[in-house]
Amino acid sequence: MQEHDPAFDVELMIRVANGDRNALCSLMERWEAPLGGFIYRYVQNREATSELVQETFVRLYEARARFRTDMRFSSWLFRIAANLCRNYHRWRCRHPEDMAWDESCEAVNTPAPGVAREEADPAAVAERREEIRRLKDAISEMPHQLKTALLLHYYEDMSYRDIAQAVGCSERGVETRLYRARAWLAKAFGRSSGSDRSDCGAIAAGGLL
Repeated sequence: MQEHDPAFDVELMIRVANGDRNALCSLMERWEAPLGGFIYRYVQNREATSELVQETFVRLYEARARFRTDMRFSSWLFRIAANLCRNYHRWRCRHPEDMAWDESCEAVNTPAPGVAREEADPAAVAERREEIRRLKDAISEMPHQLKTALLLHYYEDMSYRDIAQAVGCSERGVETRLYRARAWLAKAFGRSSGSDRSDCGAIAAGGLL
């Protein structure tokens, strides 16, 4: 995740709470890219990602008076985004007929926002696409709690403490969720449940480009 000054983010959010629209624009410029990356990896749909990014900032503004200055802004922002992603996933499960395009094809053949495509030989490209497809499917099927912890830790580089604030559990709870998420990936990739943390972490961090 792009490096941000937590104190400055809090300062901007306080200004937003006091009605400063320019401060809101600054937060959107600073956080739109990492927020979009997280949401895309969760929902695997570009159109939905765009809509959910906008909705996240709308919800953030609506809840501006409830912002806690003892919480990192990133944790609060991603808590809103994660809840919207969960709601979107539930809606999609109830309305599969409304998905008018092949999302799996889209997700495998296009990189996530802000990530450049690397040139490679056809065999390597095909192998990489298959690996990404398997990872996408494995993460897509994860329970919300495991998926959120995994994405925030491996892709947004958030600490256990910040993830705990974002998902509303203890740091030990985050550790447990990440352990279960790694076990989920190990099973999906045909590895033993005893695969070490770095091995399963590499699977997560290396996919969904």
